[in-house]
Amino acid sequence: MKKYLTVFASFVIMLCIGSVYAWSIIASELIKGYGFSATQSQVIFGTLIAVFPLTMIFVGKLSRTVKHRYFGYISGILFFLGYFLAGLSNGNFLLILLGIGLLAGIATGFGYWVSLTLPVQWFPQKKGLVTGIAAAGFGLGAVFMSVVAEKILLHANTVLQLLKIIGVAYGAIIVVLSGFIHQAKAVSDEKRKSLVTTNFINSNIFKKLFVGIFLGTFAGLLIIGSLGLIGSQYNISNHSLVLGVALFAIANFLGRITWGILSDYLGASVSISLALLFQSVSILLLIFISLTDFSYITISVLIGFGFGGNFVLFAKETAQIFGVQNLGITYPYVFLGYAIAGILGPLSGGFLYDLSGSYSYAILLASLMSLAGSLLFFKQLFTSQKNENTK
Repeated sequence: MKKYLTVFASFVIMLCIGSVYAWSIIASELIKGYGFSATQSQVIFGTLIAVFPLTMIFVGKLSRTVKHRYFGYISGILFFLGYFLAGLSNGNFLLILLGIGLLAGIATGFGYWVSLTLPVQWFPQKKGLVTGIAAAGFGLGAVFMSVVAEKILLHANTVLQLLKIIGVAYGAIIVVLSGFIHQAKAVSDEKRKSLVTTNFINSNIFKKLFVGIFLGTFAGLLIIGSLGLIGSQYNISNHSLVLGVALFAIANFLGRITWGILSDYLGASVSISLALLFQSVSILLLIFISLTDFSYITISVLIGFGFGGNFVLFAKETAQIFGVQNLGITYPYVFLGYAIAGILGPLSGGFLYDLSGSYSYAILLASLMSLAGSLLFFKQLFTSQKNENTK
């Protein structure tokens, strides 16, 4: 029963901290109501995305001496403090950056670490499926956030009031659910120490995983952070903008589970190649198809489905290569690629828009980055096949 409670609690915690993927809704309100530039709105989003993988490295080191459920408690408290501070900011950029970018970013790191690593340790034979389920919660978080945001904002509330409500409600849920998290039996400290003291970061597979997740998430985060703004540029209705973000998140959720299941049969490398290629083509449709409400929503779904693969496939491959029990130590280093992408992706999108007045260049850049990631792993597959044939 403990392992199932752990998976359930982890999934719900991921739902809460995954609300960041509805950032484009908040960004639009900050731009309209408080004079934020597109670049400023993406600095906040990018800071959160950068901070939480860095936090995961720190949490991985703490995990040897601290009960893992305490990480969930810390996550809930910091999440509340960050969002509530942003809600009290009166639209001050630095306070919102501190509250959401830094405090909520740290909260996300604590919550993501415990919610991803523990379920996989309980089900080592189903790494793809269980990693997919855990990661899927993070992707689905934007759905609930989108619905809540739309209802609250429609009742003449400001985005700052929305941030307060989210902070109180989600922070409390994270704290309560953390009490249902249980640890699986861990490997010895000697084995963990042996792994850390080896230079696994210098291995070719680590470099490919690091670069691959950077390229894939750079593309996806650039689009996610500006999805609502891209739709606004083409006069998509407000309802469709919100619906597009929500359905993006649902597709992201389904993509994580689907790619996870596929990877258990096809292997992670093949699945990574296919997922990044799918994401690249889907992003490119934004500038090659005339955007209407229907086409905007459809393309949002396709991009979300491809993007979801990044968060299960790289984690699954890391666990496969370096060991399930060492996932909490090794994966945060792979995830640093996501941290860098979290800064450069959204900032590139905001900068290119402010520079040109259009998202076309940003969309093209995102598509090319995802394609590069796909080709990187196709090359690895080709090389592996060639080596097999020469044996």
